Amino acid sequence: MATTEFDVSQLRSSARERVVAATATAFARMIGTWRAMRNRRVVAQLLDWDSAMLKDIGLTTGDVRSAMSGPLLEDPSYRLSVLSVERRASLRAAARERLALAASPKVVPIRTARQARVRLLEI
Repeated sequence: MATTEFDVSQLRSSARERVVAATATAFARMIGTWRAMRNRRVVAQLLDWDSAMLKDIGLTTGDVRSAMSGPLLEDPSYRLSVLSVERRASLRAAARERLALAASPKVVPIRTARQARVRLLEI
């Protein structure tokens, strides 16, 4: 027969740990909400910038508006950084394609069958 010991101090520490964990979670969410609201205000200021200034940092006015249209508690600065990285990657890919096309040998058009027959008749 097995016996089980039950210690009340373990129950109290377990409840205490749950309260501490819940408090830490609530505090982390409060901090996250505060950061999102602060970053939302900063991103909203980007709407005052002209297109050239936004282009310098890899964004457009549409990007800023798109990021601001998300949920209120979502951080729009994260969306802007993703958009900027995607745009830079697509520009690099386009540049690589242009370089590859410039370096490739020139393609000579193939003659049609009629052009080949006429050529043979001329010889």
